[in-house]
Amino acid sequence: MNTAELYSDASFKPIAERVLRRGLDLHQYKASFVGRRLEVRLRARGVDNYQKYAAILDEDPSEYAVLFDALSINVTEFFRDEAVFDAFSRFIVPEMLARSNEVDLRIWSAGCASGEEAYTIAIALTEALKRLGSAATFTVLGTDVSKRAIEVAKLAKYPFSSLRKLPERVVSEYFRPSPEEGYYEVGRKVRDSMRFSSGDLVLATRPTNVDVIFCRNVLIYMGREVQAKLFTRFYRALNASGYLVLGMTETIIGAPAGVFEARMQRERIFQKR
Repeated sequence: MNTAELYSDASFKPIAERVLRRGLDLHQYKASFVGRRLEVRLRARGVDNYQKYAAILDEDPSEYAVLFDALSINVTEFFRDEAVFDAFSRFIVPEMLARSNEVDLRIWSAGCASGEEAYTIAIALTEALKRLGSAATFTVLGTDVSKRAIEVAKLAKYPFSSLRKLPERVVSEYFRPSPEEGYYEVGRKVRDSMRFSSGDLVLATRPTNVDVIFCRNVLIYMGREVQAKLFTRFYRALNASGYLVLGMTETIIGAPAGVFEARMQRERIFQKR
C-alpha cells in the first residue's frame, strides 16, 4: 500500500481506534512513518492486511506493547551530538544559575527512548554544577510512548559497547560494572535525580514548570499540525525564559516561531520569549 494514503484507508481505522483507546493517537505521526512501522509488525506476526492485525490486537493484548515500542523513536546513544550538550553545559546552565544560585532545576527529556539521552542530560548538569561550584539541585523527567523503553531507562543498565564514545573518566565516575557481564549501570548519584514515565506526547498529562525541554529527533516524524500543538505545549510547560532543545535537523516553523528565540541555532537551542 502507498503509505501516504494510510489514513484514508478504511481498513486502518480499526487499528487506530484500538490504539487510541490505549492512549496513543497514531494520527499525530506522519502516515509514512506509521505505515512502515505497521508493516514490520504485520510481517512479524505473519499477516498480510490490517484487518488481520486488528484481530491480533484483540486476541493478544501483549501486541500493543510491541507496537508502541515499534512506534517509539528509539535511535539514541549517550552524548549523541556532543556539541549540543557541551553548549548546554557551558552556556545555558550558567545562565539559569545566574537568575538564582539556590535553585532546583527541572529538565524534561521528551521522547527519551531507553534513557541514554536523559542520563546524558543529568551527567552534563552534574559536570556543569561541579565546575561552577553551585549547590543547585535538579530533576530530569524522562517520558516516552514505549513502556518497554521506559522500563529499560528505569533499570539504568546498558551494554558496555554503548559507552565506547565516552571518556574513561566519565565512565568511571558515573557508571559501575553490572553483575551481568558486559553491562554497566548508571551510578546512584545520577539515578537519584531521574524520574521516568510512559505516555503519548500529545495526549498524556506532561510535566509543567520546567526550565529546559529536550525533544530531539522526535518532531521529524510528526505532521506540521501536531508539531504546532507540541510547540504550544512546550511553551506552556516552560518557566519564564526557559529553553527548548531540538534535534539537529529540526527547527521551529510557523506561528510558534514567534514565541521562541533562537539562542544557539547550530545546536538547535531556543529560548522562550
